[in-house]
Amino acid sequence: MTETATAPVPAEIPETGGPWPRSQRWWLLLVLIVAVGLGVRLWYLFGWMHPVVVQGDPLYYHQAANLFADGRGWPDPYELKLNHRYVPDAQHPPLTSALLALPSLVGLTTFLEHQVFDCLLGTLTILVVALTGRRAAGPAAGLVAGGLAAVYPGMWINDPLLMSETTGILACSMVLWLAYRFWDRRGYLDAALLGLATAAAALARAELLLLSVFLVTPLVLMARAPGGLPVAEAATASWGRRAGMLAAAGAACVLAIAPWAVYNLTRFNEPEYLSTGLGTTLAVTHCDTTYHGPFLGWWDFKCILKIKNEPTERSERDVFYREAAYRYIGDHKAELPKVALARAGRTWGVFRPFQQVRFDTIESRPAGLSKAALFSLWVLMAAGAVGAVLLRRRRALLLPLLALPVALTVASTMVYGTSRFRAVAEPAVVLLAAVAFASIRARFVPRGRHSGSRATARAEQAGQEREHPQAPAPAL
Repeated sequence: MTETATAPVPAEIPETGGPWPRSQRWWLLLVLIVAVGLGVRLWYLFGWMHPVVVQGDPLYYHQAANLFADGRGWPDPYELKLNHRYVPDAQHPPLTSALLALPSLVGLTTFLEHQVFDCLLGTLTILVVALTGRRAAGPAAGLVAGGLAAVYPGMWINDPLLMSETTGILACSMVLWLAYRFWDRRGYLDAALLGLATAAAALARAELLLLSVFLVTPLVLMARAPGGLPVAEAATASWGRRAGMLAAAGAACVLAIAPWAVYNLTRFNEPEYLSTGLGTTLAVTHCDTTYHGPFLGWWDFKCILKIKNEPTERSERDVFYREAAYRYIGDHKAELPKVALARAGRTWGVFRPFQQVRFDTIESRPAGLSKAALFSLWVLMAAGAVGAVLLRRRRALLLPLLALPVALTVASTMVYGTSRFRAVAEPAVVLLAAVAFASIRARFVPRGRHSGSRATARAEQAGQEREHPQAPAPAL
């Protein structure tokens, strides 16, 4: 990985030939895009997803939010609803239900009201993605990224379902934005904010803690301090500063997760930190029917039914199911590469994609919209590959946009493959594709049409809208 200094580029270039400065026009267009995105999500909700049978994970998140808002802690909502037993539980990390508890606190407790709130969270993601694209590759790329986030089905198909994917997408979008912000500023506070966002992602989906390994750690270790010192002193100071910033990011991440982890340690018999759901997940994904045949790489609830005498206490049950899955894995090690590839292929829509569309209907995803999301994904992945090459050629920061899909893919290979697991990596796909589409736009829009447009085009082509343009840009 090499680093090169780049020429400063003004953060905002005013345009004097029209009634609005260029920066104000950018924000007006973004407001319009966000409004369109909200309209799409509400159309999907009221046109497709209401009314809907409330069951499975959506029921869990909905009921857990209301229970938490009522001050009843975090029990298993299924047990409470069906058997009237209060059983402490952490089947899912808490962030999704904790956010849904916000409308519950003001009396908005119905499933529909929670669906609308989730659509608002999804709409907020559009803003964050646009800001990330603007910071990473210029104003045009930011607007294109926002537009894609507004209308691409992969970014909104989960919103009215009341699943953790909406929260995960928003958290991962914040991670990407703060990663670029950190790279521009290279400060301890910026590192801590990046660690905090990583913790939020993990509290939405536990496997996203992998971002601390695939993104935060390498990004911080790549960040050199500003120059001005002799070479030897600068190298020593730079590594010391990197270590300090990495410690700040780690401390912020740990402190954010600590209240939930400590709460779990006080109420379960076995140590649990983020979730008690790993054992159940492994139990339904490691068996004969998921290693062979039509369910290869997916899950099968019949797997867990074959495991008898499971404990009632949730942490003990988690350990029980994990040990059963590990035994099966140990007996079928030779088949793991095949299964892992099938899982990754299902997640990214390249292994039995239309079968996966049928499987997705189990989670209330309309088959027609799932197909539209699949075809759109293929287009965006092709454009994203071009966008990655363009960023590489510009020596712009590429690591965050690659680390998120890689971390998600690794997590998917360890559990199972499904379209919704891909959701949290969709912002990176959208941003990479936006770079390619913005580059096409720059080739065909005359640069001299407006005053100041030449300088702006150079800024967009270089991917350089920086708050601190003196910071060096890496090759990766």
